Amino acid sequence: MSEEHPQFPGRPWIASDLRLAPEALEAIEAHALAAYPSECCGFLFGPADDPAAVDEARREPNEADKYHQMDPETFPRTSATYFKINELRATRTLDQAAAEGRPLKVIYHSHCEAGAYFSEEDTATFSHGGQLMWPCAFVVVSVQKDAAGTPRVVERRLWLHVPGEDRFREGRLLGA
Repeated sequence: MSEEHPQFPGRPWIASDLRLAPEALEAIEAHALAAYPSECCGFLFGPADDPAAVDEARREPNEADKYHQMDPETFPRTSATYFKINELRATRTLDQAAAEGRPLKVIYHSHCEAGAYFSEEDTATFSHGGQLMWPCAFVVVSVQKDAAGTPRVVERRLWLHVPGEDRFREGRLLGA
């Protein structure tokens, strides 16, 4: 792992491929299926001394509906097409996890009846003026109904910020 993100040196998981442990992948997919037809969201952690390793998933509440209900003009989207993480809780989790040697490496979320792409909304939320909001990568999983109408995870993809730009590139999610 030689790549680094210039904004966050010493955190190579932001700029490189990641190895996702089977139990973490299973947890993400179970969360995405349980939340469907709403988007789910959460955090992925791993050991600081193995930057590519991601071995723990933690669910976070999607606050999109709460914000939409309070102010539908400012927050026109619901959890069916949008996810909103509590920013204060995320910042505290980032700090605490780093101090414990198990950094928050990835924010994950699902898309319902859409591909596992990093959307314009995702980009606008996590990158401003070419700067990444938090020192993490992103995983998006796609949940779509099969021919029998049963929701299934059909795709999962890793997204990495392009330094100095408001865009993300696809990385390799090993083990997924």
